[in-house]
Amino acid sequence: MNRFSKLHPAVHLVFYALSIVFVLIVSNPFFSAASLFGAFLYNAQINKKRVLKSLSFVAFILIFVSLFNMLFAHWGQDVLFSIKRVDFTLQALFYGFNQGMVFSAAALWFSALSYNSDGDRVVYLFSFAPKLSLMFSMILGFIPRFNKKLSEIREAQIALNGGEAPEGMKTKYKSAVSNLSALISYSLESSIITADSMNARGYQSKKISPRRYRICFQDVFLIILILLSFSFVFYSKATGKITFVFDPIIYSKSFSKTAFTLFFINQLIPFAVEVREVFLWKLSNAVN
Repeated sequence: MNRFSKLHPAVHLVFYALSIVFVLIVSNPFFSAASLFGAFLYNAQINKKRVLKSLSFVAFILIFVSLFNMLFAHWGQDVLFSIKRVDFTLQALFYGFNQGMVFSAAALWFSALSYNSDGDRVVYLFSFAPKLSLMFSMILGFIPRFNKKLSEIREAQIALNGGEAPEGMKTKYKSAVSNLSALISYSLESSIITADSMNARGYQSKKISPRRYRICFQDVFLIILILLSFSFVFYSKATGKITFVFDPIIYSKSFSKTAFTLFFINQLIPFAVEVREVFLWKLSNAVN
């Protein structure tokens, strides 16, 4: 049951676009954590089997980006340790941690977007540019197809090797290059077949008739709520009311509780919609 994916495509466009853009520009760990929390909750709700995988992905990104930034950025006054007169600071580590939260949140929101969107919704939203909408919808469709095909190529490669996975760095590298070459060949062949099929069927961009979606009160309410809350949050960011400083010391220069509360509620909208739907479903079954 995925109620949020059944909402009007305009709701998805407004929510995902504003959420991803803001988390990329805010540079504030409180807001980054709120966005990551909302994205993780929703991904866990729509795909419970991948909770551990999503959690391990987030943990890996946080650790990797934090350490990577600390190794190559040496600004800040709180020195954790020094190696050959090179200082490794808490500020650089914490800034990397914040960037890891930003990257993880954006990746999870994109994952949710790919789960909610399909070709019909993309064509509907970008009906003013049919060629662009068709290309974008095909790209969204190619991603899961390529992942599935890559898994098939890996399994075939292992079968050719007698059922044993490649061992050693050099062998793994050669196997990865071989798998990538096979995947590229498949993608080129698939694109040619798709183009020939479209030409044979007389495709013309002007003849596209996208599926129509009816907008209801809930869609309008959510769009207004998202736009108003993000307008205030963007205004707070532009006027310096949610400024966080990483260098030379870590501190919150200014923090708007109202902006944070609105943003946090906004990021919980997809999860809240799903919880409400599950609650109504169980309530209707209990009544019946």
